[in-house]
Amino acid sequence: MKPKLKLIFAVALAVGIATLTFAATPPAEVQLKPETVLVSNSLVTVTYEDLLAELERLPQENHLEILLNPKRFGATLENLMINKTMATEARKSGLQNQARAMAEIRNSTERVLAKYRREELLANAPKVDLVPLARELFLTRLKDLERPAQYTSWHTLIKMADRTAEAAMERAKLVKAKIDAGGQLDAVARQYSDDASVEINGGMIDATPLSKLDTNFGSALEKLKVNESTIVKTDYGIHVVRLIKMVPRMRPAFDEVKPAMLEEAELAYKQRIEQEYLTTIRGDKTLEYHKAEIDAVRPKLPNLPEIPPPAQAK
Repeated sequence: MKPKLKLIFAVALAVGIATLTFAATPPAEVQLKPETVLVSNSLVTVTYEDLLAELERLPQENHLEILLNPKRFGATLENLMINKTMATEARKSGLQNQARAMAEIRNSTERVLAKYRREELLANAPKVDLVPLARELFLTRLKDLERPAQYTSWHTLIKMADRTAEAAMERAKLVKAKIDAGGQLDAVARQYSDDASVEINGGMIDATPLSKLDTNFGSALEKLKVNESTIVKTDYGIHVVRLIKMVPRMRPAFDEVKPAMLEEAELAYKQRIEQEYLTTIRGDKTLEYHKAEIDAVRPKLPNLPEIPPPAQAK
């Protein structure tokens, strides 16, 4: 388990045990020895160390949810108890000596050891200055990291479902004249807008990039100065639009995103170390795939008869 979760883990474990046993929640500072027994029956015991090992099989992000969820926590302990009980009975029956079981146990052991070898490899990787790699990643990701210009606007929608295009335009011109003359925006919107959300927002549209807006609406908004208004037609109807505020596109400086870039750089470095290691294994000159034996393992499909060509029409 990662160090930063140790205290949370201990607290969550204590709370989980308290929930299962209906005991009072113990103090926050809980120290458990690896051999501490969590569940037992006449055959087996499930220890704190067993629980840690079980969590190692699962993604790190799932650990806390399991520990804090009484049902999942209880199910995890129960599964450990059931598996250990069945395994104990299997050993008494000598099932561990069966060829299939021995091979599967060997493969499972090797998977676990391979995992710890990877961890050892990365832990012992040469320490390097990751800032240059972080800067390189920053430059390649700059377009993704930048925040597009944000437009805060107001609008009134005039639909044309129940009125002619001419009548809708005349109504839009009236609305524009009112707000250009200093009319209160929310009051004008509530009086004239056919937008269903007008009672909630008074016609206001929060800061939004143009890519999230209707193309015609966004294009008209982009050409306006702050507090200017215009009339634009979209698939929804005719809008009277006013630009309230525009925050220009912002490209972050490297120092603003340096911690995140360093994390990405560290991950990329570790991936490179691992790939180089795997390349040495794959490139081992003593490596040999025994083709005949491998081919013998794979099932052979029967030879299907050839489909005769269609008869020529006479």
